[in-house]
Amino acid sequence: MSGEGQIPLFTPDSSSPPDGRTSDAAVSVATLNEATKRLLEDRAPRLWVRGEVTNWSKSSKGHRYFSLRDDSAQVDCVLFQGDAWRLPADPEDGMEIAAFGQPTLFQARGRFQLVVRTLEAAGEGLWQVAFERLRRVVAEEGLLDPGRKRALPRFPRRVGVVTSTKGAAIHDVLTVLKRRSPWLDVIVCDCRVQGEGASLEIRGALERLASVPGLDALILTRGGGSTEDLWCFNEELTVRAVAACPVPVICAIGHEVDITLAELVADLRAPTPSVAAELAAPDIANLRAGLDRAGTGLARGLRRGVERGRVRVQAAERQLPRRVMRMIEAKRGQLGAVAGRLDVLSPLATLARGYAVPTSPGGGLLATTGDFEVGTPFRLRVRDGAIVARTEEREQE
Repeated sequence: MSGEGQIPLFTPDSSSPPDGRTSDAAVSVATLNEATKRLLEDRAPRLWVRGEVTNWSKSSKGHRYFSLRDDSAQVDCVLFQGDAWRLPADPEDGMEIAAFGQPTLFQARGRFQLVVRTLEAAGEGLWQVAFERLRRVVAEEGLLDPGRKRALPRFPRRVGVVTSTKGAAIHDVLTVLKRRSPWLDVIVCDCRVQGEGASLEIRGALERLASVPGLDALILTRGGGSTEDLWCFNEELTVRAVAACPVPVICAIGHEVDITLAELVADLRAPTPSVAAELAAPDIANLRAGLDRAGTGLARGLRRGVERGRVRVQAAERQLPRRVMRMIEAKRGQLGAVAGRLDVLSPLATLARGYAVPTSPGGGLLATTGDFEVGTPFRLRVRDGAIVARTEEREQE
């Protein structure tokens, strides 16, 4: 094994174990595999390997096992859970990827393999693949429907903010809220906004804030970062937590060019954290200006109302005499008509036509023959006076 040009696996000395140079000094399989593993890792650098995915599987512990192949060769690969959690989605068999890792030997089985640290898919990449997969799901469920978006309250009194208190976004949001609406009660819920487990913390923060009595709106935000940094806002836990929030949610993740699924299902998307704060809080300067305009308009309206009232009073004063005369003439006509009807019914009118009205000495009307007692005097009322008469005889028809 020590011929010219060969790389010895062992460098024996007086205290070394058997070096395998002779049958008497044969090494164990474990020793061979350990030495080979060490040699591979010492001499072979970490590198990118491109190939087609086949036999992709996931263990109960979260490790991924697969092979990369091309037209003439294949290599076994493993992606351990500590690195696999960063995958936005598992690649499908047949997908072309580039894997970065360390060539090594799996000692227990003496199998050559590539321990992958990260991988990238050709074309759109796994990030876009995962994004589109979940986007299709939430779209089919109607979570992207504009009709489910809720309007923000015009004059909120209490606003919640979900973000990392260690990031720059919280400073921008609080500064804008205080400047625009100093009366606002702002409640901040700290959580991680990137990395493994961030989506779980975001969901918990949203649920805690949503349970606060009187909360009018909620801002979910963080500053810029890489696609991987922002990925927790594309994970299903976060997306569904935003969609299920019982109060309106404004979502501002990264920069304007960064679009996440959490923003798409939120009630309102803002391009930056500062703009999210502006959307959540009315500007006190604009409110004051509006009140000033309203006061000016009210005073102007009152003056116009008073002027219109004065004009109407003056017009009524000018028209009053004519209206009174028309009213008097109308009443006079009505009175004449009544007088005419009374005159027709008056006994005096009957007398004027040549009739006489007999009455008893007491003034009672004598209308029938039975009212006249023979020998009893009565008065006979005529047009110009009365005649005293006596009943001599009664004749009935």
